[in-house]
Amino acid sequence: MLKLKKQLINLKGFTLVELIVVLVILAILATFTIPAMLGFVEDAREKAAIAEAREVYVAGQAAATEIGKNGNGGILEDKMVDYLQQDIGLDSDKDIARQQIAIFDSNSSSDLVADIKNNMAKSNRIYIFFEKGDTNNIVKKIQYLDKNGNYVVTITPGGSAEVTKIEKN
Repeated sequence: MLKLKKQLINLKGFTLVELIVVLVILAILATFTIPAMLGFVEDAREKAAIAEAREVYVAGQAAATEIGKNGNGGILEDKMVDYLQQDIGLDSDKDIARQQIAIFDSNSSSDLVADIKNNMAKSNRIYIFFEKGDTNNIVKKIQYLDKNGNYVVTITPGGSAEVTKIEKN
């Protein structure tokens, strides 16, 4: 019993000062790592928006080519809805999904970013600019607003992507 009491007395723990120092060090580390992690999350969201926009571009070109080869084989918006409804989360109702797509001539000066800022985009998430050719229609540019409404991605025929972050009011 006496030996047990001596062991209990000789046990040493951390002092309050040591614990506070450790907490301060952890707080300093968190101050530097949390913003860096948020940057990684933001980059991942941006890359996801680019990937979705590229899917839209490929679907747009496929739809434009199919309609061009078949003469007047359908309405471009309908073909786009068929290609994209499952992939990028267009509305399951085809009529509503069709309203999310706007088709323009390649000479049009419409711009999705400007229309969003001016509250003119309505329900549109996809702007497709194409040029009617002799045998094929060619997609000149697409602008895609991601599901969360945070990014507008512009894809051009060379595959280059330009991302614009939409600031919420």
